[in-house]
Amino acid sequence: MELLSLFLLSFGVGFSGAMMPGPLLAVGIAETPRSGWQTGPIISIGHAIAEIGVVAILAFGLVSLTEGSIASRIIGVVGGTALIVMGLMMGYDTIKGKVSYEVQKKKENSKHRLAGLGITATLSNPYWFVWWGTTGLAFVVKSVKFGFIGPVIFYFGHILSDFVWYTVVTITLWKGKKLFLGRGLKILILICALFLLWLGASFILDGLRGTM
Repeated sequence: MELLSLFLLSFGVGFSGAMMPGPLLAVGIAETPRSGWQTGPIISIGHAIAEIGVVAILAFGLVSLTEGSIASRIIGVVGGTALIVMGLMMGYDTIKGKVSYEVQKKKENSKHRLAGLGITATLSNPYWFVWWGTTGLAFVVKSVKFGFIGPVIFYFGHILSDFVWYTVVTITLWKGKKLFLGRGLKILILICALFLLWLGASFILDGLRGTM
């Protein structure tokens, strides 16, 4: 996996996850009417702060213990399985019309607390911990093979996806266009779901072959 490929794959996986409604997206939707289009970028900063810590811990601590061991194979299989499950859930929820981007009730929070809300929303999401313990860990195992630059490339590719999507959502809402699940968005999510299925299968194969 070349560095550009690592960046693009991490962006694609992060983008797929960002599209699905969760605590961070809920904060962005709720706060946009009060704080404007910049809500998305600001909550993404809080999200990025929470994630830089976990990437550093995995890259320079736990992952070094798995290099060249059976653990890296297990991580590849588990991470790939998690990606496949995520892709199947995305596809199912989209087809069943369970993905909603309706504006929620506004919360009484000021602009200067948006970054803090981004951190809180991130850490309050149980799925976030599961993701980093499976798929995220598998990505970091792959990235450390490039040395110091690998985890950095992975981190920025992953975080950029959040900045892009949450900014698009809040700008759209600020302009008065509610993001209901239209045909275009539905197709985009389904494409992302297929991408996750493919990537999950490749992670499992890498794990079984010992090429993680």
